[in-house]
Amino acid sequence: MMLRLNSKAIRIAALVMGGLVGLPSATVQGQPPAAGQLQSLDEADKKGALVATGPGPLQLRLPHGGNLWYAIPAPTAKIEVTGKASREMLQPKQFVSCVVTLDEFGKVTEPAARVMVTDGGTPGVVAGGLGLAEPGAKRVSGKRPAGSYTIFGTIKQVEGDIVTVQVGRERFDITVPADAELVVLSSNVAIATPGDHIEVEGQFYQRGQLMLSSLKVTLTNPLSPPPPKNKSRRPQ
Repeated sequence: MMLRLNSKAIRIAALVMGGLVGLPSATVQGQPPAAGQLQSLDEADKKGALVATGPGPLQLRLPHGGNLWYAIPAPTAKIEVTGKASREMLQPKQFVSCVVTLDEFGKVTEPAARVMVTDGGTPGVVAGGLGLAEPGAKRVSGKRPAGSYTIFGTIKQVEGDIVTVQVGRERFDITVPADAELVVLSSNVAIATPGDHIEVEGQFYQRGQLMLSSLKVTLTNPLSPPPPKNKSRRPQ
């Protein structure tokens, strides 16, 4: 199942007079800052663990095992979720990218060592060091020199170790061996689960109630597609 950035979008709320509207009071140590006094997190409070992703505000432990914080991403917040992906994530409609070696006819000549599973993006074929994607086009001999390229596209089909990736009008049959590294890069915090490691940046009026400017989540278990009902999301 393809990752979708807005599959479980987090509602953005406003900071009002020293707290986040509608959030429960958090148990904290010491005296909260005066109303209207905006504070930044201390370095020691920036790493912790995810408690819950919703509905409602995110719940975080900062630092790990410490105080409970209720957090809402600011409209411009940068969210990054990274980790390993399970083999089951290689399925039709999933957007992926990987480095491949192409011959002069556009055929992939070597197995992929690493495949990245992402939310989506612009399909293309990027030559190493150029940083420019070519639009999908009908294959013409000699159109693209043989060499190493990064392919961005949507999985069309999977047969055994052969993953067919669609890039515009082109299709690339890529061998993804069992020992290939499968990783995930997403901006969708809804794919994270309680216990995942986090690094945050943010500000607050009242301790325990945080407006996030940056959230980095490291998955503790490989990401898998949604399972049948009444079953664990990720095999332990």
